[in-house]
Amino acid sequence: MSARTRATVPLRHRPVTVHAWEDIVFAHWRRDPAELAGLVPPGTRPDVVDGSAWVGLSAYVFRETRVPPFPPSGRLGSMTEVTIEVLTTDDHGRHGVAYRTVDTANVPAIVAAHALLGVPYTFAHARARRRADTIEHRSVRHPVRKRALQPGRWMRPGGATQPRHDATVRVVAGAEVDTPLAAELTTRHGIHARLLAQTLFWQRQHPPLTVRSARLERLDGDLPAAVGLSGLLDHEPDSLLVVDGTTVRYAWGEVVR
Repeated sequence: MSARTRATVPLRHRPVTVHAWEDIVFAHWRRDPAELAGLVPPGTRPDVVDGSAWVGLSAYVFRETRVPPFPPSGRLGSMTEVTIEVLTTDDHGRHGVAYRTVDTANVPAIVAAHALLGVPYTFAHARARRRADTIEHRSVRHPVRKRALQPGRWMRPGGATQPRHDATVRVVAGAEVDTPLAAELTTRHGIHARLLAQTLFWQRQHPPLTVRSARLERLDGDLPAAVGLSGLLDHEPDSLLVVDGTTVRYAWGEVVR
């Protein structure tokens, strides 16, 4: 199945959530599959595309989130997300992603994703800005102080301050790109996630994407260090792409392992 054909595969079950995605930036780096094997859920492995495994930073704005059959809710789903992910595959041949982190400021989404989906959402001050074809996403995790519980007292701040982690990406979108590699990096079957000692697959479906090239203006931060990928943003990505917008639907897939 070609990557573009994946976008039109019907969902096997009713959608769990429906989202409008806007100002989507995909930055990907080539890696040796062995380097990433320990970073993906059991029952999956790094997906080898064009001779390499791939790790990515993706960033986008969620709007008009809907949990069928209810109407859209800005409270539930208007947010910016900055992610670090590994492209994955499984024995059923599904080409997905395994999120190492999804940083966002939307607390209800964080709680729901951890409890129901197994996706590692993390609280951060994430924001997006667009001017014409220039798109910027920034996420900052604030420092967290360790807390100690003292007998007979509430938990109080104390101990060392943990370092914050951040990431910024700013690009200028260019001409449309229609290559097999671009389609493989942007169009995935769904999400592989770990929940309650099981690896789950959540199907993802959207219309075929219009993908554009991008010129890098800024890329920095140490967010990848928090998820076992230190120094990732020190090098320009091997692929940098933009999608202006799409509608994404998620549905239950199955237990992988």
